[in-house]
Amino acid sequence: MIPTFIVDDVASDRYIARRRLAKNGNFHPIRESADGTEFLERFFAADRPAPDKDTPPELILLDINMPELDGFETIEELKRRRSAAEAEMQIVALFSSSDNERDQERSQLSGVVEHFFTKPISDAAIEEILETYRARGYL
Repeated sequence: MIPTFIVDDVASDRYIARRRLAKNGNFHPIRESADGTEFLERFFAADRPAPDKDTPPELILLDINMPELDGFETIEELKRRRSAAEAEMQIVALFSSSDNERDQERSQLSGVVEHFFTKPISDAAIEEILETYRARGYL
């Protein structure tokens, strides 16, 4: 099972993503945060169990446009705070209500984002994520 974080300030977008991921059956547990700040607090919490070598990398499904910290600011903070070993244990996908080319280019230049999708997340997008896990030997 793929541990997953959905980070989006719009409750209905989190709901749709959660339902589609849960329906697929490969994603569990699915945790949610309403913004980048809340996500980072939960992600780096002292009592959060460390991933073990037998667990697939965590999927971080991150909205771009959020209050406080947007998706790109959240990525920069994630990069700043995590170790190199932790970086290997995460797959980051951005999703947005817009398919702005500048956002897509910026995500590619981040050095972290592996996927960029428009909302709502589709079954094809989920399959693309799963293909990344398969290619790395986790599924």
